[in-house]
Amino acid sequence: MKVEVLESAKCALKKKFNGKNVVVIDVLRATTVMVTALENGASCIYPFKEIDEAKEKWRAKKDGFLAGERRGLKIEGFKFGNSPLEFTKEAVQGKEIFMTTSNGTRAIENALSADNLYIACYLNISAISEKLLESEKDVVILCAGTDDEFSLDDSLCAGMIIKKMSEKIKLEINDLGLSLKKIADLTSDIKEILSESKHYSYLKSIGYENDLEYCTTVDAFSITPFYKNGKIKLPLK
Repeated sequence: MKVEVLESAKCALKKKFNGKNVVVIDVLRATTVMVTALENGASCIYPFKEIDEAKEKWRAKKDGFLAGERRGLKIEGFKFGNSPLEFTKEAVQGKEIFMTTSNGTRAIENALSADNLYIACYLNISAISEKLLESEKDVVILCAGTDDEFSLDDSLCAGMIIKKMSEKIKLEINDLGLSLKKIADLTSDIKEILSESKHYSYLKSIGYENDLEYCTTVDAFSITPFYKNGKIKLPLK
């Protein structure tokens, strides 16, 4: 099985993912929000690249609520921003969420040609790794990155997924993925590794330290959200 890591949403623009499984990672914080909301009972999440598109679809549905951010801050008029701590069971159970973020939802839109498109973060590393191993398809791990640049928070998560998978089978890994696996092999404290990274430091500076604690929690959940027909949901039990 081949595993390729792409460092940012922009890297997916010229790629075709037919015949492959793609995993989108935006741990700070879009995919962490998605995993949390679905774990807490949200019925589905509609991801959008643009704010106006999210608003238009929400108005047409006349149900659920808007969530999202720009530069880490809640969009004016939206019910929620991009803090996973907002998406409690009481807030989201049975609800549809219309979501747009700076990086994560854009990465999803850039990878729609995948045979299967999964959503991952630190919260569900083991579950996603096992799901990928169930298939014989090659894998692309698409890190959302930050403003089309490499982001250590997403990339370390990618390395940890590869580490988990490589414990079970021999993988053919691209050089970026191999580098990230080696970092993951040496990592015992995620927060320490990320503490001086750009996006982690920025979110801390605007008051989201509790989010950072939550977003770096490993394997809290065993769900494998996937994208199909315009929405992110959980597999039927």
